[in-house]
Amino acid sequence: MIRLKNDKTVGGMRYGKGTMIDFTPPIESELISTGDAEVYPLVSRPVETLTGTAVATSCALTGVDEVLASFNIPAGLLGVNSVLQIEPVWTFTSSANNKTLRIKIGTTTVYSAVRTTSVKEAPLFVLANRNSLARQIKPYDGVYVTAGSVAPETYAINFSVPVTVEITGQRANSGDSLTLEYYRVVHFVGD
Repeated sequence: MIRLKNDKTVGGMRYGKGTMIDFTPPIESELISTGDAEVYPLVSRPVETLTGTAVATSCALTGVDEVLASFNIPAGLLGVNSVLQIEPVWTFTSSANNKTLRIKIGTTTVYSAVRTTSVKEAPLFVLANRNSLARQIKPYDGVYVTAGSVAPETYAINFSVPVTVEITGQRANSGDSLTLEYYRVVHFVGD
């Protein structure tokens, strides 16, 4: 596969700059040797969106951990070196009252935050399998860091069986709002 560096006509067809395409090896070699194209490697590990929505779901109760989104990861979907990324966005009233935000995978709470006088929480949660369907590491704890003083969290979630993921919210006061505005779940396919 090659990517064209310039607009180019090949075999009577016009292709725009940046086009990624497969031609016969002699045509690709000629385009590369004349500087009109470069070798562009195929993507060897796909990325797939497992689920997501931008349809808002709000808490209706007070003092209860409410499931605002839930989905299943089928047994064996994740490979032994797959990476799972969850991107939720919660919004809430800025007040002195607690708003509790969580991500649960199976019975394990993998993300939890209590907020008061802010209005949004949008973490990038990453969980990587460690050459096993039942051993993971969470490489990021909310920030990118160098010379960190805290070791990354590890988990023992068994992805060889179906696992339910829940994104939850809890508000302490009925006068406050708490809404899951958006979430996306991405699977970086591993071995």
